[in-house]
Amino acid sequence: MSKINEVKAVLRTESGKREGVTAKDVSGLLHIDRSTASRYLNELVKQKDAVKVPGKPVKYIANMHAEETGLNDADGIGKSLRPILEQGMAALLYPSRNIPILLTGETGTGKTYLAETLCKLARKRMGDQGDVPFVTFNCADYAQNAELLVGQIFGVKEGAFTGANEDRTGLVEKADGGILFLDEIHRLPPSGQEMLFYLMDKGVYRVLGEATKDRYATITIIGATTEDPHKALLPALVRRFSIKLTLPSLKERTWEEREELVNYFLRQEANKMDTSLAITDQSREALLLYPCPGNIGQLKSDIQIACAHAYLRYLNKQKEKVTIQIADLPDNIASFGSSSSLEQREVTSTIEREKAISEHLPNIYQKIAKQADHQSIHTTIQKYIADLSKKYRQPDFVQQGWQQLIDEDLFHALLDAKNRLSDLPVQFNNNQLYVIGLHLQNYRNHQHEAREELPIVVHPNPAYREAAQQLATHLHTTIGLALPEEEIALLAHFLTANESNVLHAEQSIAVILVTHGEATASSMAEVTNMLLGNEVIQAIDMPLHVSATEIYQQVKQKISTMTHIKGALLLVDIGSLITMGDAIKHDLDVEVKTLSSVNLPMVLEAGRKSLISNVRLEEMYQATKKAMTIFVKEKTNYSPVEKKRMITTVCFTGEGAAQLLESWIEDQLAEVDEDVLIRSVRIDPTTKDASMLEELKQHYDIVAIIGTVPVTIEGVPYIPAWELLQEEGIARMTKLLEVTRKSPKLREGEIKQNEVFPLVSKGLAEIVTFINPQSLVAILNDYMEPIATYYHWDVNRKLGMWMHLGSLMDRLVCAKLQNNMEQLLASVPIDRQFTVAEGEKEIWEPLFTKLEAKYHLPIYEPIRNALQKLSR
Repeated sequence: MSKINEVKAVLRTESGKREGVTAKDVSGLLHIDRSTASRYLNELVKQKDAVKVPGKPVKYIANMHAEETGLNDADGIGKSLRPILEQGMAALLYPSRNIPILLTGETGTGKTYLAETLCKLARKRMGDQGDVPFVTFNCADYAQNAELLVGQIFGVKEGAFTGANEDRTGLVEKADGGILFLDEIHRLPPSGQEMLFYLMDKGVYRVLGEATKDRYATITIIGATTEDPHKALLPALVRRFSIKLTLPSLKERTWEEREELVNYFLRQEANKMDTSLAITDQSREALLLYPCPGNIGQLKSDIQIACAHAYLRYLNKQKEKVTIQIADLPDNIASFGSSSSLEQREVTSTIEREKAISEHLPNIYQKIAKQADHQSIHTTIQKYIADLSKKYRQPDFVQQGWQQLIDEDLFHALLDAKNRLSDLPVQFNNNQLYVIGLHLQNYRNHQHEAREELPIVVHPNPAYREAAQQLATHLHTTIGLALPEEEIALLAHFLTANESNVLHAEQSIAVILVTHGEATASSMAEVTNMLLGNEVIQAIDMPLHVSATEIYQQVKQKISTMTHIKGALLLVDIGSLITMGDAIKHDLDVEVKTLSSVNLPMVLEAGRKSLISNVRLEEMYQATKKAMTIFVKEKTNYSPVEKKRMITTVCFTGEGAAQLLESWIEDQLAEVDEDVLIRSVRIDPTTKDASMLEELKQHYDIVAIIGTVPVTIEGVPYIPAWELLQEEGIARMTKLLEVTRKSPKLREGEIKQNEVFPLVSKGLAEIVTFINPQSLVAILNDYMEPIATYYHWDVNRKLGMWMHLGSLMDRLVCAKLQNNMEQLLASVPIDRQFTVAEGEKEIWEPLFTKLEAKYHLPIYEPIRNALQKLSR
């Protein structure tokens, strides 16, 4: 048997005897090194054969696979939730006691359904133990009355508070011996969270109003929250939830999963009806494609609304079956159904398998079947639809966006053309719809004014000319918009605009981002790449159980595949990653520079610089290094040579959509961006010549190009007009403005000693979570000056070290609160050749002593050595 399988066997055997095993336990049982045991245990976690229970020391329990826990019976879960469900089942079926579970995720991701499914499967596994209570409660229902909220959970003694006229049994008592699911648990007041912690920790609780009588309950708590638990819950309560599971949003799931969910919810509705259910291909396509910010909950609600509309039509017209058509969907969903097929698919009913699924909403179809009055039926269904809509209200940002710019009749005429003109030689999508609408709205606004005649720019492809002509005819027929010949010619170019690929600048310098954590690097890279509109940052995440050697190989492999580059900038956070660049430079013979303590401004600046084709590595290194302290700058003193910022709007005419966008963007600018100029630019429909933009770039700092024609110039992101009419597009433009706001230049001697305190306090306030920046900076102000004098730091170095110490103390306090100190220490590199001089020890000791006393934690020797080494 291989060694990892031996560890797996021990884990399964010992999990039934004790509350998890540690690496030390496995080391003793198998006579292997503790570090080897830890490595195998983490590998089993990675393979989902084990579950890690955070604490001190960290413990591991054997996992139960799908075939052992009956997960194959869990319909409507999807592949991405299966591993999460497995971890939940491992916690619920833990031999000696159930382990508390905290579910986090956006609204509508399925936290309640997952909790219900866990309970159902646990009941099935423990069928010989009698009925297992499952009690569910949404804390938001009583969030405005803290006493009543706590009383609902723990019970109330008569006279406990005003209005408590009798004893009330709490949910804890009802759930004794089973599971209590608390949704929106962050709504509990601190006193209620403390009572819940005590119940979870000791199995003891008190009814509200009973000061001395202890009660006992054996209960498993499953909590759910849409908030960051570290901010919304008491640290002690967060720690007590040994298993924390984050549910992915709908947009993070695969196409296959979404299709599975649509089919599942349709089957659920079919099972409630007394007739057959079918759906058109166009309607199915719309349900699969439309943005669904309310996640699975909203998807289910929208399908129920569509079914209700279809069922009402079925009753009115006495059809043979209920058929969901595109008209049954809201406009913002229906617009995503572009299929021209008229085929219908029957929804397969699976009544027997889904009878056990709990439904919070009544079976509306059975309810109205008992009503004879047509008006009553209509009223009942409309109320049902309204109730569903309230829970997951459709975001109307996109609709409001185009309504501000495009007349409603014009927009609906275009939408109708998209649906009706199925025989067009070419098809257009929703993005092109917005673009054409913007252009035609401007034409409509100014069609009676004297204007300079546009040249007729004939499209070379007759299919596009024919499509433009049919579209123009449709607009004339439906809303009376008669377009002249030159405008129809332009429409053909709009129909092909989506096919013009934006040219991405080829990087001569690679930017590799490597940080500790499961997704820290990926998240920063995603933000930067999205803002810049290019995949300029290559991210490598380093989970704590992955060795530096493995990461080194990943970085080396990534750089070696980028044959066209002249160098690489390596952005890292802490630890052994700092020295990685020198080894890669030697192995690959590629110029590499490394910057540590990376933050988002540094990543953004590196990404912006990398888009310039002839940028030098040293130039990028210095610019990125300077961005490290961008957030500690107090005043903005603009240099006369600095360029003014500009946003350019582009379209085929230089007027039309570009001018509409110009006015709209001006209204969106915040006061701090009043310096931004907005300029409309014409782009030739045939050549797509961007020379005017290049000329403007010589004189202005162009923040972004926004418009209806995909164009690019080096180092400037392009935002399509259709994207700007959505929430994500506005956020992207706002963030680009934020990161390009002018900052003062830090020159030696500019910052005086008495300015360091407020600057660092302000900077730390942006990045720390667990410490008070001002109290820490007060300590540094008292103790750092002798250290700065000892090392001869200049003002910039002093600022950097203050910021580094603040960030380090925040991580130490976080590790202490989350019992992750061992993992943090493991990430600190140990240089066995480094020695600390006696003078250094003496100069640092007062600061270390003060910090240890302030935060009630030791500053371990490896951390002290790393600080002293960094200071030289």
